[in-house]
Amino acid sequence: MVAWIVVAVVLLSLLGLALVVRVLLWRLAGLKEAQAEVQAVALRAQQLGEVAQGLAAHADSLRIRAELAQERLTLIKARKGEFGR
Repeated sequence: MVAWIVVAVVLLSLLGLALVVRVLLWRLAGLKEAQAEVQAVALRAQQLGEVAQGLAAHADSLRIRAELAQERLTLIKARKGEFGR
């Protein structure tokens, strides 16, 4: 009789342990899915950072070109003023 009780307790304990392992595996699968999403977001953020750097370089180039155009315009106006006198 005691042996049957011990066997029943052991089987119930194993069943409980199996349920706990199943829940842990389910949670682990959810965490792996979340990890994949975070990695995808991190990759996209890195790509956007690279695009931002490219845009900043382009903006600097445009600023320099605008400054040079302004200097040329100033020189043209100065020369035009000399010839107009």
